[in-house]
Amino acid sequence: MKAAANNEPPVPRIISEAPLIFSLNHSLALIDRSFGIDRIIADSGDEFVDSYYRQSLPGYSRLYNPWQCMHLPLHDGTLSESEAFFAQASEVARHLHDRPGQRVLELGCGLGANSLHLAGRLPHVSFVGTDLMDQHVQRASAKGRALPNLSFRQASFEDLPEELGQFDAIFGIETLCYANDPGPVARLIARHLRPGGHVILFDAHRKPGFEGFPTDLVTATKLYEITTAVARGFHDEGRWQQAFAAAGLEVTAAEDVTEQTLAGLTQLHSRATKAFTQRKWRLALKVMPRYFARNAVAGLVGYHVCFGDRTAPDIRLGPITYQKIVARKPAA
Repeated sequence: MKAAANNEPPVPRIISEAPLIFSLNHSLALIDRSFGIDRIIADSGDEFVDSYYRQSLPGYSRLYNPWQCMHLPLHDGTLSESEAFFAQASEVARHLHDRPGQRVLELGCGLGANSLHLAGRLPHVSFVGTDLMDQHVQRASAKGRALPNLSFRQASFEDLPEELGQFDAIFGIETLCYANDPGPVARLIARHLRPGGHVILFDAHRKPGFEGFPTDLVTATKLYEITTAVARGFHDEGRWQQAFAAAGLEVTAAEDVTEQTLAGLTQLHSRATKAFTQRKWRLALKVMPRYFARNAVAGLVGYHVCFGDRTAPDIRLGPITYQKIVARKPAA
């Protein structure tokens, strides 16, 4: 996609129900002017997760939120900002009990925010956080030194060490989108679950008929995927349910919680507009590391891929759904 003939984006249309939201057309024009949409799309299918997180670490460490969560908050209209960022972790806690000896595994723990949060509140439960990046593991381990029921180790969720053993709950928050193939990962998760244990997944998925959505929304989705290092694209809606069922797990919940991402995505869009419209930030984008700078692209289009491009957000119009999926291993 190319910008307007004069290389300047059109005058922005501000959506009244969500202040500081640019129209999708304007957002794409800003992205094309600053980064080149075709240049970003050319990265489709490439593998650069490690580089992305290494370059983005300063943003997650100092800019995004004080708890260093690396995922979207989920607001339901009653939660504080901290409660919204730990809403996914609270769902994990609901699948645990008071009995001693319980174990929980987090896949793709990032800087450890969720496991740290849970371990501090549930001292009778043992937590293990795994992440592919050693730098994440080192930082998370340093923050968790005072918690005897928490440990971190470097490991890929596609090749979990057998010595980790089995767990009462395994969870992944915006991490299993990076899986090459849900099938083998689901089987591996099933092997590491105790009978009666649960896997809890929060992630974005492409809706059925994705390629039939308006061209600009499909382009925006691909930009969002690539600039969050999901360069092969999000998995199709329903794919994880199929994989869990094939692995012998019973899917007990598959809930669309996209509506709860609205506040967070609106805030990110508002922040991103400054990066594209204020001169000092536009200059900064030119000298920032490539993948770090492209987070501004994800911030700008994230709202649109979930809520479309109407004057009021509408989850029916976005090509992406944000879901909570829960599956249970049958009791022996």
